[in-house]
Amino acid sequence: MDNEKVKEVLRDLREELIFSLLEDEDIEKIAPFIELTTYPSGTILFKEGDPGEFVGCVISGKLEVKKQTEFKGKQVIIALLSKGALFGELSIFDRHSRSATVEAVEETTILKLRNKAIDALIEQHPNTGNRLLKGLVRILSLRLRKATERLTTIF
Repeated sequence: MDNEKVKEVLRDLREELIFSLLEDEDIEKIAPFIELTTYPSGTILFKEGDPGEFVGCVISGKLEVKKQTEFKGKQVIIALLSKGALFGELSIFDRHSRSATVEAVEETTILKLRNKAIDALIEQHPNTGNRLLKGLVRILSLRLRKATERLTTIF
C-alpha cells in the first residue's frame, strides 16, 4: 500500500466530518491502517447479510446502496454515494451482518478501514483512534437525526 497516496487522500478529505477532527500527526498514524481500493463498475462490494468487516469512504466514483424488499429479488435503492460519503460504519460498532448491498455504479475508489485495523489503531494510538471514532459517531448521530426528521414527516 502506498502510504503517501493514502496520506494525500486523507488530507484532501479533511473537510469531511469523519476526518475533520484529525491533525497532521493523526494522518501519519492512520495511513498504515488504511487500504486504497478501486472497484470496476458493476462490482458488488458486499451484499446484505454478509459479515461487516470494514468501513469505507468514497474517494471517487459512485456507489449504490440497495435494500431487499419483502418481494423476493426486488431491491430498493436507498442511497447513491459519491466523494466523501461513508458507508459500512455500523459494522464497526455492532459487528452484525451488512444491512444493505453496496454496488459500484461506475469505477469507484474507496478508503477501506477493516475492523481489525481499527482495533489495532485504537490500541496503538488511542488519542488518534478516539478522534476517528468521534468523527464516526458524529456521522451516525446526523444520520439518526435525519431519519427521525423523515419519520416525523410521514406521520
